[in-house]
Amino acid sequence: MKRIFVVAAGSLVGVALLALLGCASSMVTKSTRHADSGITSVIQASLEANDKVKARQVDVQTREGVVYLTGVVDTEDARREAARVAWRTEGVEGVVNDLTVGERTVGSWIDDVMISSKVKSKLISKSEIKAGDIDVGSSQGVVTLVGRVSSERIKSEAERIARGTKGVKDVHNELLVGNMRY
Repeated sequence: MKRIFVVAAGSLVGVALLALLGCASSMVTKSTRHADSGITSVIQASLEANDKVKARQVDVQTREGVVYLTGVVDTEDARREAARVAWRTEGVEGVVNDLTVGERTVGSWIDDVMISSKVKSKLISKSEIKAGDIDVGSSQGVVTLVGRVSSERIKSEAERIARGTKGVKDVHNELLVGNMRY
């Protein structure tokens, strides 16, 4: 039974990664995406070296210099420290700290992976939505939408889709509207 659970969990991770990876935004310049990737890498390395935060508990995404922290950490001190690490990183223009404090079980992690995958799949199925422009994360059933879309209507539609997905408790819609200013 344990082996089946491990195989099932591994399969879920694979499906989630396929649904969530490789979607380069069409509305953000290549140099901005490269800078964002660098910021994310520096923050992840800094969290790994920090003894106050368990880096594996924190998902870091950066869009246009704004860092989005999601996940479940053990203490309020860890939550605040992760935000401090992000703010101290060169190139960071803002931090959205959606970390929650509590205990994360394997089951709740799998639930979040499934929720994110379902939302992303629904976004992909809508031809008017460029799903590659939207990153989807989930922590304890709270979905965070990050990215840049072309209109308020698409921003609202993405949120409606997320809210209508089974298992979603709330949605943090951090989507920006319009072309990036150069």
